[in-house]
Amino acid sequence: MADQVDDRPGTIHDRLVEAMNSGVLATDGSGRITAWNPRAQQLLGYTRDEVLGRPMHRFLHRDADGHVPPERDCRLLHVLRTGVPDHGDGQRFAHRDGRMVMCSWSSAPIHTSDQAGTRPDPGAVAGLVIVFQNAADRVAVERERRDRMAQVQRANSRLRLVAEITTVLSSTLNEEELLRRLVRLVVPALGDWAEVDLLIPDGRVERVAATHHELSPADIAGLEGPLPPLPRTPRGPLAQVLRGGAAVVVSGEADARSDEPLGAAQYEFFQAMGAQNAIIAPLAARGETYGALTLGYSRPGQVYGPDDRLVVEDVARRTGLVLANARLYAEQRNTAEAMQRNLLTPLPQPGELRLEARYVPATQVSWVGGDWYDAFSLPDGGTGLVIGDIVGHDLRAAARMAEVRNMLRALAWDLAGPPSAVLARLDGVMAAVSEAELATAVFARVDENPVGRWRLLWCNAGHPPPLLISHDGGTRFLEEHGVLLGDPDLTGTRPDSTDPLPPSSTLLLYTDGLVEARGSDLSDRLTSLRRHGSHLAQLPLPEFCDKILERMEPAGEDDVALLALRVPG
Repeated sequence: MADQVDDRPGTIHDRLVEAMNSGVLATDGSGRITAWNPRAQQLLGYTRDEVLGRPMHRFLHRDADGHVPPERDCRLLHVLRTGVPDHGDGQRFAHRDGRMVMCSWSSAPIHTSDQAGTRPDPGAVAGLVIVFQNAADRVAVERERRDRMAQVQRANSRLRLVAEITTVLSSTLNEEELLRRLVRLVVPALGDWAEVDLLIPDGRVERVAATHHELSPADIAGLEGPLPPLPRTPRGPLAQVLRGGAAVVVSGEADARSDEPLGAAQYEFFQAMGAQNAIIAPLAARGETYGALTLGYSRPGQVYGPDDRLVVEDVARRTGLVLANARLYAEQRNTAEAMQRNLLTPLPQPGELRLEARYVPATQVSWVGGDWYDAFSLPDGGTGLVIGDIVGHDLRAAARMAEVRNMLRALAWDLAGPPSAVLARLDGVMAAVSEAELATAVFARVDENPVGRWRLLWCNAGHPPPLLISHDGGTRFLEEHGVLLGDPDLTGTRPDSTDPLPPSSTLLLYTDGLVEARGSDLSDRLTSLRRHGSHLAQLPLPEFCDKILERMEPAGEDDVALLALRVPG
């Protein structure tokens, strides 16, 4: 049948196959090859002369074992029988050098023409045209595309992880909680285990948080605690990072060995974790290194590459910033609390009267400042009591509070008049010599009459009402009040009031931080204070104050100051 092949140069077959960028072959109605383009030769190695007239199926077609499959199973020849085009992947063609070439293909029938030679006869198939490509090329392209997509997805996943870590870590300024959250977030996303080692200001090193995806918290707890001090000349990887070095990847246990005590302790930890590969990154911010984050894999074959290193370094850098902010917050808070507490004077214990006070700073360091309590002896033998609040929540408010407190003390000692007169005089002095703008206060004096009865003479300048609690649990707010201090536009009086203090009764003065909370009704909170005061009426005064704070659960949005007086029985 070879003499039936039209192999003349310039025929339609030649022009067609020469133009194709894929392998192209054509067959006659019996399946013998009639056309073969240069790309087909490149793919399968045979020249045109070697294939023309050869039976395509037996010559080229192979199964998975390299054998010629039965013709009835050949999808390519099926097109000759049905005249229906087909396509597929995974077709094996025999290369000239004996190897198999996996190809993707498409096949279309060649129909005979009518007698005029112008229209195809749909009922007669004169041959096939098969277009094929090396599937390995397509698979390589597809694999490359999948790899790129996987890289993009992995990068997006890690960006989301870094964003989540940043959000979660920024939600707390408690250093211990911050670092424990960190190791829980990075495992197993970035490793099988993790630890954080912190530098203590005196040069000590402490492992403050650790976790492993398979070990129990009890097992991990035994690995936390103090470590050997940081050496002056670092040799091990952990010491080098803590001394301000860059992140380092430790490949296997051998690279973690060190003859320095800190390095030996780190090596022991690696052994406990079953470390195969690890990365140590500094927790640093603003030029200071606070500690190191170590992440590792326990599974063989898992390593930290350049992309992993960038992610871990980013997490460590963000953690360092949050850690720096947490320490700055703690420092400011400690300074503010120390200032505030030093401004609050010790309480006297006049005769049989008992006094207790409590001060709880606001949870936000910038809000510490304006609340105060005071108690002092008066020239006539009475006892002065003060609870007050300067408008504002900062260190400036604390300084103004000290000014107003001292002025009130001096005026109360100098004036023999009632509490309202002292507050009126204070109002005028504040406008003249103090920068304090507005303040609320209760000034009261407690004294004993000749027959041993105690009484309270008091005046309220816009402050929450004092609570009087009898020994049997009866409660009553002392609700007389007048205008605030420091506002010349406010008009009104500040009336004096007098109330007897029953034996063993308790007088509670407090600032608004105890009873005010965002989203809560003030009347409900005041009712709760009365209820708790009634239930706690017979407790010793120190325990009474502690329990009031515990049960009222202040929101932390403002300072809380308490001053409690217990009358003898």
